[in-house]
Amino acid sequence: MHITDLANELLLHIFQSSNDISSLLALSSTCKHFHSIFTSHRLPTLYQAAEAQYGPLSDAIRVVTHNESQLAHIPRPAPPQSLALLKRLIEVGRVANQWVAVYPSQKWRGEDSASRRLLNGVECYKLRRACYRMWLYTLAFHTSRHDCTTRLHPQAIRTRAMLIRPWPSDQLAEMLDLHAIFRQVLHSQICPSNGTVLRRHRQRYPDDHLPLVITTGFAKARDECAGFQQGYFHSTPHVSRLSMAKSYGHRHGAVEGWGDEITQYYVVEDMLKLDPGQLMHLFECVVGHVSPTTGVFVHHDHLRGSKGMVEQFVAGLGDWFENNGETLVETVGAVVRDRGDSMTALQELVEDGCDGIATWGDGGTD
Repeated sequence: MHITDLANELLLHIFQSSNDISSLLALSSTCKHFHSIFTSHRLPTLYQAAEAQYGPLSDAIRVVTHNESQLAHIPRPAPPQSLALLKRLIEVGRVANQWVAVYPSQKWRGEDSASRRLLNGVECYKLRRACYRMWLYTLAFHTSRHDCTTRLHPQAIRTRAMLIRPWPSDQLAEMLDLHAIFRQVLHSQICPSNGTVLRRHRQRYPDDHLPLVITTGFAKARDECAGFQQGYFHSTPHVSRLSMAKSYGHRHGAVEGWGDEITQYYVVEDMLKLDPGQLMHLFECVVGHVSPTTGVFVHHDHLRGSKGMVEQFVAGLGDWFENNGETLVETVGAVVRDRGDSMTALQELVEDGCDGIATWGDGGTD
């Protein structure tokens, strides 16, 4: 019996069982009969395939429909299915799946690299859910309307906590896990310290005895600049670590480094306010991109000037961005403590691989 002789209800069930949109479209292109069945049920079947590939769509919809006219913690009514909405959901879904591809290399590093594996279906779903929720938090609270002077205001903390409070603690652990991946990517790839760049250069060019990054005297220059600012301009904000990392790099030849470890720490804290799409954009520009066919990262050769590209990107965000660290972790901590639990204990469980997106006992199968 030929497959085209099956009842349309069975053929429709085959369409609805597709795990990704590309397979669904390929199946619909095989013959006129399949194309007619797909056309008559196009939107429902496309959304079912998108749910399997990029879900949970309910969280992704909150990201693409967010605007400042309504508080982020108030869910909006689900918009009607449309191709325009689906296109936006695919855009954020692709970013989430790119972080799925990056996660193993950043989660299992060094001595743990022998345990590295691909994420199973449940773990991919958890990561995408955490990604969408962190994206929504960033759109709502990491903006120019939330500067460093208001971050510790009780009302501001309560407003941020209202978004996070409905999510159970195990899902908050997933967000902390992905947040640690973002921090690792920023720390080691996008904004590496001068010392990290120097070590990598020496590993790659062991016969090159010329210094790539000069770190001697930077701490002293930073302290002198900070003392001048604080001693003579008491009303000015703290010295911008991001600006100091830029200016020192241009004056002293630190082409790729972002200052010493202390300066780099504050730069990373600022950069963690970027949403997952912005971070992935910078990561691809500096490191490489995910192959659309294999899902494997294609690494660039060493990029001279990648630091300048990141600087230019950050400069376009405005002055509010600098010296204004992210607030997600402290907000999660406030919610966890309100529940009578320990934030430190939750973070340790995530760091030890006992809680979060991928845990030691999960294995690599669905």
